[in-house]
Amino acid sequence: MSKPIKRLEIIKNAIELEDDDIIASQLPHLKNETDDPVIDDIVLALEEKRYGEAVAAIMAWLQSQRAMVHWQDPRIAACKLELKALEEHLRDLIDKRNARIARLDEFNDLYMTRLGPLMTEVLRLRKVLAEASLRKREAEMNLDDDDIVARRARDEAREQYETYREQQQKAQNRRDRQENMSESDRHELKRLWRQASKLCHPDLVDDALKAEANDMMAQLNQARQRGDLTTIRSLLARLQHGHQPMLASDRLNDLSLLQRKVASIQQQIASLNTEMLTLAKEKSWLLVSTLTNPEAYFRQQEKALSNTIATLQKQILESGFDEVA
Repeated sequence: MSKPIKRLEIIKNAIELEDDDIIASQLPHLKNETDDPVIDDIVLALEEKRYGEAVAAIMAWLQSQRAMVHWQDPRIAACKLELKALEEHLRDLIDKRNARIARLDEFNDLYMTRLGPLMTEVLRLRKVLAEASLRKREAEMNLDDDDIVARRARDEAREQYETYREQQQKAQNRRDRQENMSESDRHELKRLWRQASKLCHPDLVDDALKAEANDMMAQLNQARQRGDLTTIRSLLARLQHGHQPMLASDRLNDLSLLQRKVASIQQQIASLNTEMLTLAKEKSWLLVSTLTNPEAYFRQQEKALSNTIATLQKQILESGFDEVA
């Protein structure tokens, strides 16, 4: 009931100031915040410009409520409002950070899909060449400390090849799922994912709900990777309508807890700003954000990788190593 009291006090002061705009701005909120028939009559009187009758009713109603309403430290309301503003700021920063990361991920998947087969062949040939070098040393019985280096080089080449091949396949699978969706569904998936993630991001929620928020974010991210629009819609609906509020500003009413949360989010904002500045300087982001002709870029990379493949094939041939053997 504290909000209607405060709104009626604002309206009473606005009547004294003869300010219609302030009165009009409060009426929609007043209608939605209570079902008290007395307030309904006050609203009607205000809408019909019967200000004398309205102010008398306001004063009588306020007097009746003051004996019933517990006093609340105004610092709590101020702190909650400050926290809401900080949460919104942090939400915007997280959204911008996530949008950049998503853009990088999309480019990386495109890169892996377009150039992955060539890069996989480069790594395979390097693996073969490392094996050839080791076999040659073994055949010559030239076993010394360098042999350990050769074995390590062979093992690293194998690991790089297997890891990249797995990553390339995952990227291809993601691209395939994206291409199987209509353009409108792809945009809808991104939009709903961003909307849902703002409501349950672990950096934003009350500390008591972080575990639940982590779980929901994991579900959202997995659904996004699968291109599962139905699941994302369901999670968003749950967050919007069928789920308890998760943001700290909606849950906390203790001044000391609110103040600690304000300080915590201020630190998170500072950290995220630093992260964004670092990301803006990374080579991958500079490439993605400045690339004006992706097709020309990929053709250039394809040519370079093809030349590398030819060079490696020549080196293997010159080594006399039989890949089949």
